[in-house]
Amino acid sequence: MKLLQNIFYAYVIAINCFAYAVMWYDKHQSKKKGKRISENKLFIVAFAFGALGIYLGTKAPIYHKANKAKFKWGIPMLIVLNIILIYCYAKY
Repeated sequence: MKLLQNIFYAYVIAINCFAYAVMWYDKHQSKKKGKRISENKLFIVAFAFGALGIYLGTKAPIYHKANKAKFKWGIPMLIVLNIILIYCYAKY
């Protein structure tokens, strides 16, 4: 059981690093008018325990999608949901 928990925690850390990198990449692409990542895909990553990484991508130094209401309110709600699910997993 301890091994599964460690794998899960490593996954959570990795998906958040990936989420932050995706936000950086999308910001980079938006500056050079390249191929973008859809908001729906960003929310899928956030729902898959990557909400903190997406949230950090809306803050300094990236500031990507920081003024959009979906990201101002939706991502913090997903962070709370992620925390609740992680807590439930850790407890049981």
